[in-house]
Amino acid sequence: MCTPMLVQASKVYTLTIFEAFQSEYERSMAASTRVLDENNKFVVAIGRLHGDLTYEEEEERIVIGDPLNQTASCSCQMFKRAGILCGHSLKVLDLMNIKTLPTHYVLKRWTREVRNGSIQDRQGRKVVENPKLEAQLWYKDTSHKFHDMAYKIANSPECRLLLENALDSLWPQLEDKLNASATSATNGCSIDQENVDPNVQQANDFLSSAKLKKKEVSSKNLRRKQTWFDKLRKGRKQPKSAATTKKEAKVSCSMYVLSVLIHS
Repeated sequence: MCTPMLVQASKVYTLTIFEAFQSEYERSMAASTRVLDENNKFVVAIGRLHGDLTYEEEEERIVIGDPLNQTASCSCQMFKRAGILCGHSLKVLDLMNIKTLPTHYVLKRWTREVRNGSIQDRQGRKVVENPKLEAQLWYKDTSHKFHDMAYKIANSPECRLLLENALDSLWPQLEDKLNASATSATNGCSIDQENVDPNVQQANDFLSSAKLKKKEVSSKNLRRKQTWFDKLRKGRKQPKSAATTKKEAKVSCSMYVLSVLIHS
C-alpha cells in the first residue's frame, strides 16, 4: 500500500514510529463512520475480522474534524499520549479529503532528524523525549499481533503446541539478554563511582563524618545533676503532720510504761 500519506510518513518518521503509524493507518481502512452533526463531528468504530471470518467492531469514538485547520481531535486521545494519530482520526482526515499528513501532526522527536539539534514544539519550547514511549508503542503493536495469533490458533492443538514450544525455547534466550544488560548497567555504575572527582569524594567523606552519633554515657553518670532548686528543696525539711506527731507520742508513752514494768 503506497498512499501519499504512508509515503510521507515513511520518509519523515523513524522506522519504529512508522511501523506504529502504519498499523493505525491500516486500522483506519476498516473503520466505519456516521455523522453526528453538520460541524464535522463523527462517530468512528474500527472493525476487526477474526479467524472464523466473523466481523466485530471496537468501542465507538467521537472525532471532531476541522477541514480548515486540517485537524481531527479524537476522544481516545492517542495523539496526546503517543504522539501519533490514531486510526479514528486518520479516518476522519480521509473523509475531509486530507490525503497527506498535516505537518503539525509530525512531532520532531519521532522524525529521522531528531539527532540534528534540540527538539522543539510548535511554540519553540524544548521538548524532553520520553524514553518509555517507544517501548509502549512496540508493546501495543506486539500485543495486537499476539492477540490475533492466539485467536486464530485457539482451535488447533498442533498450532498451540508449536507456539508454546517456540516460546519455551525463546524465553531463556531473552532472559539471558536481559540479565546481560542488567549486568552491564551495574558495571557501568561501578565504573562511574570509581571515577568520582577526589575533591567530591573528600567532601562526601566530610559530610559522612559530620553525621551525629549516639553519645555513650557511662553508668556512673546516669543520675541527673542537681540544680540549685533541687538543693534548696532538699535542705528544707517538711514539717510533720499533727496525726504523725500524735502517733509518735503515743508510741513513746507505751514504750516508757513497758520499761517501768520490766524494771519493777
